[in-house]
Amino acid sequence: MFTPAKKDKISTQIMRQIKNAIMQGKLKPGQALPQEKELVTEFGVSKHTLREALRSLEALGLIEIKRGAGGGPVVSEIDWATARDYFSSFLYFQKFTLADISEIRKLVEPYIARKAAEHLTPENFAELHTVHEDCVNAFHSNKDVIRNETEVKFHVLLGKYAANPLLWVVLDFVNNMLADVKHKLKPGKDFSAKVIEGHQRILDAIERRDPEAAAQTMYAHICEVEEGLNLLGK
Repeated sequence: MFTPAKKDKISTQIMRQIKNAIMQGKLKPGQALPQEKELVTEFGVSKHTLREALRSLEALGLIEIKRGAGGGPVVSEIDWATARDYFSSFLYFQKFTLADISEIRKLVEPYIARKAAEHLTPENFAELHTVHEDCVNAFHSNKDVIRNETEVKFHVLLGKYAANPLLWVVLDFVNNMLADVKHKLKPGKDFSAKVIEGHQRILDAIERRDPEAAAQTMYAHICEVEEGLNLLGK
């Protein structure tokens, strides 16, 4: 399965080979890797180098090193939260502006709203409506709606209903970046009131099964949020 590692950055090459084997399905979640002696021979490295690579893979969440008799490295099950964290960790080191965030939202979210109007089940709609009502109740209870993050949940939940994991992870990350911007700018109740009104219009369009109205309303809502935050940032 593996080939001898080259002399430069040996542990990194071991990591890459094992990661590729996992991604290609040669090693499956729950499957134990070969014993240490076999891996040392197969890679042509020392125990120290092999263990360094395995520790790094464990830190990434790709494997779990079980201790004790019969232990050893086992391929981990990569869940949604772990995948999102990997993606977020990379992107958080990039430089983003509010315009960057809004651009992605304008490209992705009207499509998602359109799709929701076409395919959302009654159960999904009820769940979305509950999240919206939570936001409304927080607003009327004078709670910090921004910190409560029900605004973000509304959009992320719509992304989840799109049944496309790539869209969902992008939307989840982008809206959480937007939440960070809101935490920094601290918009007031007038801003939250407009957000709630925008969400209600989106909900109404989805409930009417009007894809075009849902897409247009979502786009207008995103523009309104961007404009409001830009005014606060000046």
